[in-house]
Amino acid sequence: MSRAARFAAPVERGPHEGRFTAAGEATIPIDTRTNSTLRALRAITIVFATACTVAIALPALAQTGAEYPNTMPGPAGVPAAGAGSVVPPPPSGSGTMRTYENPAGDETAPPTGSAPAKTHHHVVRHHAKSSSADASAIEPAQGHLKLTEDSWAYERPSKSSKKIQPVQSGKFVNVIGTSRYYAQVKLKNSEIAYVPLAALQLVAPTDKMFKLTADASVLDEPNHAARKLAEVHQGRDVHVVGVALNYMKIRMKSGIEGYIPISALQ
Repeated sequence: MSRAARFAAPVERGPHEGRFTAAGEATIPIDTRTNSTLRALRAITIVFATACTVAIALPALAQTGAEYPNTMPGPAGVPAAGAGSVVPPPPSGSGTMRTYENPAGDETAPPTGSAPAKTHHHVVRHHAKSSSADASAIEPAQGHLKLTEDSWAYERPSKSSKKIQPVQSGKFVNVIGTSRYYAQVKLKNSEIAYVPLAALQLVAPTDKMFKLTADASVLDEPNHAARKLAEVHQGRDVHVVGVALNYMKIRMKSGIEGYIPISALQ
């Protein structure tokens, strides 16, 4: 066989051996080319699938980072120590997701601001008039009044103030002014003190008729801070049944008894 014919005729090889053309060029077997193509397609498929997975996961990771700024995942999905507990996201359309943090080491602490503010109720106790401080202004007066019971002369018009000296029933005190519940007195040593009006014989009985020279309010106590009961008018006659320092105790036709200033009488 000539050299040219020998190159032109195919040479039998094994299934994985190459073939030669008439020009002496090697040819790749069909099985080998098919396997290479399949491997290339498989690699391309894996790369494409990986790229798609990353593209889908990136927006979700970005959203999670925006919604949980104070949490970092620890091993096996457990929040890192001290990061706090995270409330799972609500279902779609259920509202805004919130993240609450508990104090370190306190697993039962409620979310901040969830506990209602405690309301403190202050109990106000009203003391009896005789023991409370008398803040009404002192009204000037002049007279000697008899004590009807033992008591104390106080530094201020309040039984909680300092006691200056005791005063005894049957004695007289020099009154120089009055408040609503106390008489301002001048003691023998010229010291000013306060004695409860309840311990004094404040009203001296009398029985006279007087004509009013001015309109006047009828008060329930002989003091300018007392409660108004009625009113009497100039020119009317009034029945006076008592004298209390700067006030007259009157009895009206209706039966009401009260006090009017002496300055309103003729």
